[in-house]
Amino acid sequence: MDERPLIGLSVEVLDAPHYEGRRRYQLFSDYAGCLRKAGAIPILIPGDTPPSDLDSILDCLDGLLMTGGDDVDLRPLGGPPPEDTCRPIPIEQQELNLHLVAHAKARDMPTLGICLGMQVIGLANQSSYIQHLDSAEEHTKGIEHQVVAKEGSRLAKILGLQPITVASFHHQALKETGQGLCPAAYSEDGLLEAIEDSEMTFHIGVQWHPERLPDSEPSLALFSSFVAAAQAYGREEPNS
Repeated sequence: MDERPLIGLSVEVLDAPHYEGRRRYQLFSDYAGCLRKAGAIPILIPGDTPPSDLDSILDCLDGLLMTGGDDVDLRPLGGPPPEDTCRPIPIEQQELNLHLVAHAKARDMPTLGICLGMQVIGLANQSSYIQHLDSAEEHTKGIEHQVVAKEGSRLAKILGLQPITVASFHHQALKETGQGLCPAAYSEDGLLEAIEDSEMTFHIGVQWHPERLPDSEPSLALFSSFVAAAQAYGREEPNS
C-alpha cells in the first residue's frame, strides 16, 4: 500500500478580461515537483471548484498547498477597489481559496501557503493588506533577497535563524498578521514574509516562492517538513 500523503494544490483560473482565449486552468509544475521530491503525491484542485464539493475533496487529502497567482480583489471583503497595478483573480477562485483555508483549518489539516497562498491565509484571518508595495521593485520579477525567521516560531525550527536567500514575485503583501496568526519571518526592509498559526499542527504561509529555488536547503527543509506533517496527519486520521 502506497503510504505517501496526498496533498491538494490550488489551481488558478485564467479568464477575461486579463487573459485572452478560452477560459483555462494554470499551475506551474514546480509546485508538484517539490512535493514529489519531498515524498508526496500532488492532487490538483481546479480554481472554480464549488465550495460545496470541498468536504468530499478534503476527505481524500492529507495536506493543502495554497499556491501563488495573481492579485486579490478586496471589494468582496469590504475593502477598496483594485488599484491600477492589480490584476485580480476571478471572484469564484478567490472565494474557493478562502473556503479551502477555512475548511482545512477546521480539520487541522497541514497547510502551506505560498505568495498569494499566504495572503489568502492572512485575509481568511482578517489580516490588513497592502495592494501595492512602495518597494515593489525589490520584491517582483524573481528578485532574490534575504529573509530571517522569527526566533521562537515554528518556521525558525524548520529554517533556523540565519538569513536565507529567497526568490520573490509579488507586489502585494500582508501588512499585519490578523487574528490567531503570528509573524514568522521578515525581509531586510521589514516586510512581513511569513505567518503561522501556532495552535495548528502545521499552518504556515510564506511570501516568497520556495519552489523557484527547489534545491536550496531552505526550500528542501520547508517542503520536507510540510510533507512529513501531512503524512502524520494521514496516519492519525485515516480517510473514510
